[in-house]
Amino acid sequence: MSNHSGSYMLNEVLRKAKEMGVLEQIGKEKTIEFTLALVEIGGSYDCNDGEILDGISEELGICYYCMKPSDDLKHGLCKDCRDNDEE
Repeated sequence: MSNHSGSYMLNEVLRKAKEMGVLEQIGKEKTIEFTLALVEIGGSYDCNDGEILDGISEELGICYYCMKPSDDLKHGLCKDCRDNDEE
């Protein structure tokens, strides 16, 4: 069973950091590092990666499925994950 409330709380942390300009200030590389750290922390509490990145993965540049940075995201999925989803 997944910790949905924890997942959405971390999603709100990411959204608030973006809204406040924190992510812009630290830059893309550190934003990706910070986001992946939050996802890893969430994993320790049975959170769901997709819920943590729900609605914000494209803005952060991270595929919500494979957790890899990508500049080619559609609906939160990178090209490789989109291609695998079609099979």
